[in-house]
Amino acid sequence: MKTVLKNLLQGAANLALAAAFLLAAAVWLPEVFHMKAYVVKSSSMEPAITAGSVIYVSQYKDQEQIQPGDIISFKAGEVMVTHRIVSVDREEKLVTTKGDANQVCDASPVSWENIEGKVRFHIPGIGYLLLD
Repeated sequence: MKTVLKNLLQGAANLALAAAFLLAAAVWLPEVFHMKAYVVKSSSMEPAITAGSVIYVSQYKDQEQIQPGDIISFKAGEVMVTHRIVSVDREEKLVTTKGDANQVCDASPVSWENIEGKVRFHIPGIGYLLLD
């Protein structure tokens, strides 16, 4: 009986260690590919990106153009926001954005210099494990 309990505890410890390793890799490994990871805290982009997801954002590449439909992260004051581009004004270098779950576009256009980057992919749910 003691051997079974010992094996169960050792298996649980190994599982917890593997989970911690995977979470750490999900957060820090993207830096190797010049990406930043952010936890989505609101539901404004549902159903495309759910609250609690971790998104991976990188800058636009040299030949890549900012396009309507792109999901971007941008600074709005002190807050990082992730919304979809609705329209692009190339002359003024501004984009109009909107959360998928929102009824109206965001009040202010976003200057290209405030765009952190394009969301490349996301992993649903694991952000809840990383939230403070």
